[in-house]
Amino acid sequence: MQRRIRRRGGVIRGLVGAVLALVPFAGLALVVTIAARGRPPVEQFDAQLVVVEKGDTVTAIAERFGTTPQLIGKLNGLADPSRIYPDEVLLVPTAPDAKLPHTLADRVAALAQPPPGSEPRRWRYVVIHHSASTKDCARTINDFHRNTRGWRNGLAYDFVIGNGSMTPDGWIEVGHRWAKQLVGAHAKSHDNRMNEIGIGICLVGNFDVGDACPSEAQMESLVTLVRHLQRRYHVPKRRVIGHRDILKNYTACPGKNFSIERFRDML
Repeated sequence: MQRRIRRRGGVIRGLVGAVLALVPFAGLALVVTIAARGRPPVEQFDAQLVVVEKGDTVTAIAERFGTTPQLIGKLNGLADPSRIYPDEVLLVPTAPDAKLPHTLADRVAALAQPPPGSEPRRWRYVVIHHSASTKDCARTINDFHRNTRGWRNGLAYDFVIGNGSMTPDGWIEVGHRWAKQLVGAHAKSHDNRMNEIGIGICLVGNFDVGDACPSEAQMESLVTLVRHLQRRYHVPKRRVIGHRDILKNYTACPGKNFSIERFRDML
């Protein structure tokens, strides 16, 4: 019986080898497809995240990277390129003929890229929040967290998605914590672990009143951003959570009108 099984196994291996010998490129394509499955796509753009320091101007940053203030303004949706603030994060072109993001997916890939010169943290979760306000942006939340809450590193989140009140509807802003890969301050827990391993995304809006929900543009940006972060950092759907899922009865964030279960179904 064992001899018969070995003989049958040899025949099968011989047939497989013959097929691959006849169609070597098909065999190679199969191996490449299997090897590549599950890996995040490699998106390369001639742009990097730059954290604005005190005294910086768009002109000075443009000169530093060999680009123009106009291009920086356009890439970052700056209504007035002369008005930037410390800790603001800009996506800055790094080459004269820079390959720049154009689509939402491209922009997400550029914004979520590993910061230059720093090792990405070992991210394990994505935590969704709402601002619990109807009008906000990364700058105003940063001011509140730094000056009112007294948090030395300001803006608690890694990303903020606007609702059209102070930035365009669905516009994604990057926090300096992400650009510097700092520990967050958005997910209180008994051991603070979630701030170390959880990427914080805040949707501007209060989804705990009436029937208020994120806009379509916000949801499109959120889905695109979370999918990208999932691929890059191998975060499964079950680890995409709401702020309220961390400490029971501590908060309703991201609001009673935001269903994490339905959101996971969109990923």
